[in-house]
Amino acid sequence: MITFYVVKDYETPEHAGANGFQLITVRILDETETDVTNKINQGIIFFDDEELKKYFSEVFKKPIEDIGIVE
Repeated sequence: MITFYVVKDYETPEHAGANGFQLITVRILDETETDVTNKINQGIIFFDDEELKKYFSEVFKKPIEDIGIVE
């Protein structure tokens, strides 16, 4: 399993009239806490963590069931 530590931004989508969140930073929770923010599109608005897991599955080429999200 790969676990991602994410910092979410709820304010920017709200100001744009959308529900959901965007990502500010993303790190892989491992010994080094590898920052992978540069590998994601920070402009995407996600509605829930399941949608986020699907996106991470595509970007990082991992099965959805092998992805964990923590804040």
